[in-house]
Amino acid sequence: MDKVKDHFDQIAQSYDTYKSKHRFYYSNLKSLLASLISPHKKVLEIGCGTGDLLGYLRPKYGFGVDISPQMISIAKIKHPRLLFSTKFPKDRFDYVFMSDVIEHLSDPLAIFARASRLIGNKSKFVITMANPKWEPVLMLAEKLHLKMPEGPHNRINFTQLQQLLSNSGFQITSHDYFLLCPIFLPVLTKFINSHLEKHFKAWSFIEYVVAKKS
Repeated sequence: MDKVKDHFDQIAQSYDTYKSKHRFYYSNLKSLLASLISPHKKVLEIGCGTGDLLGYLRPKYGFGVDISPQMISIAKIKHPRLLFSTKFPKDRFDYVFMSDVIEHLSDPLAIFARASRLIGNKSKFVITMANPKWEPVLMLAEKLHLKMPEGPHNRINFTQLQQLLSNSGFQITSHDYFLLCPIFLPVLTKFINSHLEKHFKAWSFIEYVVAKKS
């Protein structure tokens, strides 16, 4: 985990710049999360980065946890009404979510166990991740300096995620894909996402699950 922490500490100052270059993707990710997580609730984000996703969801009580102290420092400045820390809280939450994080976890079971202790029977655990089918494209884009450096990571597929959640006491209630074209191309993007995505759903860029305690 030290390599992961060091990586995100190193890119913390440029993290928001990378996100602004891919605002189409992040805007759609925010919209997806807002459709899954109700506003004015108690929300915990695992791997919060600089806190923009959590802030967008308008929680009544929002807490972001991240391995990177540098990310946490920036998040506290950007979103003073929310709480941020490198340590997990002890509160119970209505929603716990993580986006583009699971591939960086050296021990997902340990993190899922933490999440399980922080939610109740009516709470939801939301996970979004890049569809593993896109890994070759993502690695090529990184080599061409077209995306944020990924750092140490290991993509997992849905079967692996399902097993990890089951072993942690979670039951998946929904599983889906979203955003076939994650970049903005005039005319093309709207056509692809509006008309082709339904036919090639499993190739969409974002894969996500919603789970509850079993």
